[in-house]
Amino acid sequence: MIHLFRRCNQKCAFCSYPAEAKAESGTGLRSWLKEIAAMEPGLVQISGGEPLLADLGDLVKVIAFCARTGRVVELQTNGVMLAALPPESLGSLVKALDTANGYLNFNFPAHNAVLDLKTTGLAGAFAARTKAVKDLLALGAKLRLTHVVSSLNYKETASFASFAAATFKGRVRLQFSFIKGIGRAEGSRFIPEYRAAAPYLLKALDLCAGKGLKCEVDHIPPCFLGRHHGRSVDLAKMSAGMKGPHLTEKKKVSGCKGCGFFELCPGPRKDYIAVHPAFSPPAGLKAAAKARGGK
Repeated sequence: MIHLFRRCNQKCAFCSYPAEAKAESGTGLRSWLKEIAAMEPGLVQISGGEPLLADLGDLVKVIAFCARTGRVVELQTNGVMLAALPPESLGSLVKALDTANGYLNFNFPAHNAVLDLKTTGLAGAFAARTKAVKDLLALGAKLRLTHVVSSLNYKETASFASFAAATFKGRVRLQFSFIKGIGRAEGSRFIPEYRAAAPYLLKALDLCAGKGLKCEVDHIPPCFLGRHHGRSVDLAKMSAGMKGPHLTEKKKVSGCKGCGFFELCPGPRKDYIAVHPAFSPPAGLKAAAKARGGK
């Protein structure tokens, strides 16, 4: 991952990045290319702050460099600034991403303007974000919408899934990503208990399944996903023996003992446990996981 900036045009309640820097040094095209060149081959996540605060030409050059060096690009953005780009500029960005076998990862926190404003603090962001997704889809861009689940919106996850399915006609992939308690959200009151959020999340996953909408879930243990445990990003990574942050950000706790997913789950996030220390998997799902062959 490369953070082009610590600046952002939103003030998201769930933001996992540190507070903004009033002045930033070491940023610019030359330093970004140097940082990427030193990375291991593979996926490069271009993030921020908000990476679209960069000059668009420089951003396209960064993506093109990734393509030339055999790297795949994930451009992480809240998408608001894309709505104002003329078609030719938007097209140049999509073309660069296609060359890098890349895609856009949109932070999309709400299904209506009122909840969006409450979550992001930016008036007009919902309409702009929605327009940007439609414009990008019209150009053939590959998109994933990341819906961060927090205490502000967890009861509305099914409504968001319904909105995405109807508005974008099943042409986007969704990720329901449970809030991280780091950065600005450290120790946050916006971190709900897994047990409280899970029933609403399951309704959203049922809706996605019914409408054929591709989706996945991150940062919530698979034991809380019941019949949808196969959508767990962590479970897929653990099953494949992958290394990565999921092994350091999360940790099995005493409550995990006896869970049917014990060998295929890294445990809850450490920052979640700091806020909700009394953790245990749902009792009913323990038995169900064992019946499915979990160890």
